[in-house]
Amino acid sequence: MKIPRLISWIGAAVLLVMPRAYAQTREPGQEPEDVPPVGDNPTTVEPAPPSSPRAAPPGPGWQRSLYGFAELDAMHDTSQAYGPASNNAMLARPGSYAGAHARTQLTVANSQLGVRLAAPDYGRIKTSGRAEIDFFGVQPTDATEQTTFTTPSVRMRLFYVELKTPIVDVLVGQYHDLFGWGGAGFYQNSVAFLGVAGEIYHRNPQIRLSKTLGGDSAVSLDLAVAAVRPVQRDSEVPDVEGGIKVSVNTWKGATAQGFGRPSVAPLAIGVSGVGRRFAVAEFLPNPGDAKIAFGWGAAANVFLPVIPVRSDSDRGNALSLTVEASTGSGISDLYTGLTGGALFPLLPDPSGNLVPAPIYRPNIDSGIVTYDANGDLKSIDWRAIVLGAQYYLPVANGRIWVSATASRIESANILGLTPEASRGGIFLKQEYVDGNLFAAVTPEFQVGISYQFSRQTFGDRPFDVNLPHPVGRNQRGELGFRLFF
Repeated sequence: MKIPRLISWIGAAVLLVMPRAYAQTREPGQEPEDVPPVGDNPTTVEPAPPSSPRAAPPGPGWQRSLYGFAELDAMHDTSQAYGPASNNAMLARPGSYAGAHARTQLTVANSQLGVRLAAPDYGRIKTSGRAEIDFFGVQPTDATEQTTFTTPSVRMRLFYVELKTPIVDVLVGQYHDLFGWGGAGFYQNSVAFLGVAGEIYHRNPQIRLSKTLGGDSAVSLDLAVAAVRPVQRDSEVPDVEGGIKVSVNTWKGATAQGFGRPSVAPLAIGVSGVGRRFAVAEFLPNPGDAKIAFGWGAAANVFLPVIPVRSDSDRGNALSLTVEASTGSGISDLYTGLTGGALFPLLPDPSGNLVPAPIYRPNIDSGIVTYDANGDLKSIDWRAIVLGAQYYLPVANGRIWVSATASRIESANILGLTPEASRGGIFLKQEYVDGNLFAAVTPEFQVGISYQFSRQTFGDRPFDVNLPHPVGRNQRGELGFRLFF
């Protein structure tokens, strides 16, 4: 293990609501990672007169807020398995060239730019929208390293409109999945790109209905349901997600999500679930009917301030914990970059290689479902646990802090669903730990250093079946700089 080199680097619905409905207020929810709330650096224009309830930007009454950050990340790995982000990608096998040689990368692709818009109130309906991009878009298959790192592609992160009404709130567009309560304050604090191994982290086009009860009281309750882009467009029906979250607003702790700026959030417990349908082409060269299967997932999230914050401006000596436990089948896409290496099997070749072998073309992304030895469509199981802690040192009002993450994700059936000859290309489980040190040099400029260790257990065995499965490992040292605006 090349520790010295690492240490050197570590230096479905649309709602119409009558304007006469009674008024109701609510506390704003915890923002997604590293995004300032509405009102930071706003450009506010005088409100429109009562006779003009509607206006288009940049008309009277609109509020506009530009936000984002410029970021540089430098990573050194002890293998050549990972790109800029590690997430749940396959590690290089021990003994391979990629597994025996190191890699260094620098990237600015995680830099982000976003804009928030808030329209003038229409009766008692509040309308706002948001558009956010970064530079981790899909690159052409023939892209060179020079192109990949210096002229990256733009990627759509968040694009949505939200209507807040006294009866129910409506969100339409691309936002964090409700499964795992994405964007609600449960993400891990790490220099590593989210989601870390085993963490639910995904964005999707959706139609979401939500309601907050008791927003101004000591305890509030959030209820939400969403019709989400189906995992497979040929499944014919959208995914369905739902969740319940309880917040204790009098018990607040310090938290930072990802490499974001610290904020103050209440103790919160959330549970959520997802249901989905698959309609996959028959395992034949010329499929006839579709084979049907169903996927599901359940998750529980906790944000626990063990030592609460003294005040909004002083986070010193605050200690907070985060926990996420998830399980399900056919949900690998909701964990960033996870397939486990699972693929569809090859069709049998009755010709004895006298003619080109028949080819099966699945109509769904890899790693979610597959066909077993009996030709039955099966969804792939995964379960994960992610634990995190962050402690804000009692100096400089908590502007220096440390955090750590530990996670484990594993599948109970991926091995049995993979033909024996292909088991060297899958992993059964992954374990991950990291440690991070952050410093807010100024309120706008932040630095972080991180050590990250990943370990994967592959599906094949040596010639002696009594020996354990082979294991791949990677150590990463990462240094990050971020300027918020």
